[in-house]
This record gives sequence, C-alpha cells and structure tokens, in this order.
Amino acid sequence: MTDQNNDTKHKILEVARVLFANQGFEGTSVREIAKEADVNIASVNYHFTNKENLFSEILNASYLECSQEIKAFYDKENPKLEDILVHIFNYFTLKSHDLITFFKMMMSTQHNNKMVCQGPRSEERMGPPGGTVIAAAIEKEVGSAVSEMDKHWAVNCLFSHVIHISIMSKCWFKNNDLPYTTEEDIIRNIRRLCRVVLNDLKN
Repeated sequence: MTDQNNDTKHKILEVARVLFANQGFEGTSVREIAKEADVNIASVNYHFTNKENLFSEILNASYLECSQEIKAFYDKENPKLEDILVHIFNYFTLKSHDLITFFKMMMSTQHNNKMVCQGPRSEERMGPPGGTVIAAAIEKEVGSAVSEMDKHWAVNCLFSHVIHISIMSKCWFKNNDLPYTTEEDIIRNIRRLCRVVLNDLKN
C-alpha cells in the first residue's frame, strides 16, 4: 500500500471514529464519512468494503493498542499486579479522549451485534485488552491453584473498576468538588481494591 493510500485510510479512520462516537453507527453514513474526510465514497469502500468493517476496524485497533501497551509494560518491568493496574489507569488518563470515544462507540446499540471487538485468540479468553497479562500476574501472586473462573472474575472486576474510574475522573470528578477523587486517591483505591481481590483469591 502506498503512502498516499495509508494517509487516506488513516484520515477515514480518524473522521469515522469521531462521527461514530457522536452520532452512533446508524446515524453515520458512508457518504458523510467520505465528505468529512475529503475523499470519495469509492475510497471508503476500497479500504473497508462497508461501514460495518470500518466500525469494527476502529474498535479492534483501539483494543489491540491497549493490549500491546499493557503487555509491553509487563514484559519490560515484570511488575506486581497493582502496578499493572496503576499503569493502565495512567495510560487511560493519557489517552482519555480516545477512551471516551471508544466507549461512546461501544454504547452504540444500532450496529450488528455480531460485530464484536476481538483481539488475538489468547486475549479473548480473558475479555478485556491485556486480560492474559493481568491473569498471569494474578496467578504469579496467588499461585497456580487459582481456578480459571476465579481468574476470569478477578480480571474483569479489576479492569472494569480501572476503566470506570478513569472515565469518571475525566468526565465527572474534575467538574465536581467530590471527596477522595484526586488522582492520588484514585491510585490509592486501585491498589487497595487489588489487595482485596488478591486476598479473596488466596482465601
């Protein structure tokens, strides 16, 4: 693929990501995407075939980027579980606009419900991006006897909290004078929840 084709594809992805987030899947047309990206409709069809594929590619790209970031941190630092979760929170804080856009897209209920965001097969087993890394860290701290069901519960419990608190810290907490919502408070509570979950698994 030429540089020009790459530039065109990137431009379409960036424009479509914003339009899908703001207007939903059904409310965004290929014609509108092409107009905002200043390309012809044939270019959108050439790169993505249809709107469904374009929508899925945006979600998949976000999933994989997050997954690769978590794995790179784990491979380089060999961190404890709570440090992984804090790193994820810091990553989401840095990428807060992209995170919010991603979730606005995920909340679009009008697209084909068979279009799911999928990463590598190993990641799908644990659900969220970086799920296998979080599961490995859990097993390292509580032992290999922990059941697959308990690991799955722990991964989703911890990841769900971190992603929720990351979004809230950018959308709600910063505009309201609420107690215990500073970044230091949030990180302290992430570490605390991690210890609670690990203690539950050990017992």
